[in-house]
Order: sequence, then structure tokens, then C-alpha cells
Amino acid sequence: MSVSDQVGPFFGELYLRSTRPFLPDDVTNVEGDYLTRAFGRVEVPGPLLDVGCGHGRHLKSLRTQRLRVGIDFDPLSLAEARTHASVLRANFFKLPVGTARLAGAWCWYNTLFIFEEHEQVELLREIARTLKPGGLFVCQGLARQYIEARPHAAYDDYLPDGSRLIETSTYDPVTARDSAERRLITPDGRTMVAKYFIRYYFRDEMVALLEQAGLKVQWVHGAVDESPHGPESMDLIVGAQRG
Repeated sequence: MSVSDQVGPFFGELYLRSTRPFLPDDVTNVEGDYLTRAFGRVEVPGPLLDVGCGHGRHLKSLRTQRLRVGIDFDPLSLAEARTHASVLRANFFKLPVGTARLAGAWCWYNTLFIFEEHEQVELLREIARTLKPGGLFVCQGLARQYIEARPHAAYDDYLPDGSRLIETSTYDPVTARDSAERRLITPDGRTMVAKYFIRYYFRDEMVALLEQAGLKVQWVHGAVDESPHGPESMDLIVGAQRG
């Protein structure tokens, strides 16, 4: 069977099994500490929404008395996330949340940037719609300059469960898209293959995108230690407020 015959959806068992080993508890807890501090500064009352919650690692690590809700479209991941907080299977472009109901929302790990470029503002406006005035949106991804310095990547190794993970990616500086193919061969001989892309942004591009969606950027960090974003930063973490 050719690779093209095997290509299926990226999210689901392939994503969950191949990504989880690279997201250990110590990494998740540090990220959760960052989100805890960020939302601890929000003065308006209300719940918080994890847009693209996956298997719920941040829903588990975020320390707050506020109601936490996760949104995703992968049933397999949501089954696990449900053990940590309330979750819903939903379309990111039509969030099942009333207008101005949330104190905050967050999206981690490039989740919003797997869609076509013309969809980005629409998606961010939908998130902004759900926020109360003064509500906070936190968005994290890898910085474009970090990816541009590493335009080609390849991985071929075995995961702790015995699966073999093979991935190649190529970054196009014209479109700012990193296109990749991921293949997972399980210990029982099954092969899952999917193609995906991620759109990356420079700091000024991200600020403009969020402000076009009606959000006012409050800070831009280069790491979860809240250090300022700079030319050598790997992360691009932005906090933006609904006016």
C-alpha cells in the first residue's frame, strides 16, 4: 500500500500517541504555572476556555477556582480531557459559548495556526466574541524567526510505547508555512500517516492579527518565564485583552 493510500486525519490516535511523549508533566506544569499567573491578574469574574484542549493537560495543571472548560474536535483526546474538567466537542469557528461570557481563554502549541491564513482573523474574532470586556486571551506558538533558522527537520526514532515515529518537515519562508508528514508505526504493525501544516508569525504580525480581531495586546513574552520576546526567542506568547 502506498503512503498516499494510507494518509488520514492528523488529529486522533496518530496525534495523541505521537505527541504525548514530548509533553511530559514537568513541561505541562511550567506552562500551567504561566497560565495561572496570567489569569490570576484578570479582574472580571467568569469561566476560562481552553481552545484546542487536546487530552486536557493544561486543564489539569491550571490552578484556579474559576470554572475551566475545554473545547476540541477529537473525541479520543476529549475522552481523557473529560477526567480533568468539563469539555465539549465543537467547531472552533462556532464556539458554543454566549457573547461576552468568559473571563479568559487560551490556546497553546500552535493550535490556531493549522488553518488557512484567510481563516485566522475569523477564528480569533470568534474567540474575542466570547470574552467579557477586560477578558484575557493568551496565545502561544513557536516564533517565526526560530523556525526560519531551522527550515528542515526530520525525526526517526522509537517512542516509549514501542511505536516508531517518522516525521519530515519543510518551512517555506514565502508562505511562512511549515509543511510536514508524520508516520506512526505501532508495535502491532499498524501504520498511520497524515500531512499537516502550521503557519508561523513574527511578533509584529501576531500583534497585528490579534488587534485586527478586536483584541488589545498587553504583553509579548519569549518564554514561560515571562522574559521579553526577542530575536533569539523560541516561543511567541501573547496576552491580549478584550476592550
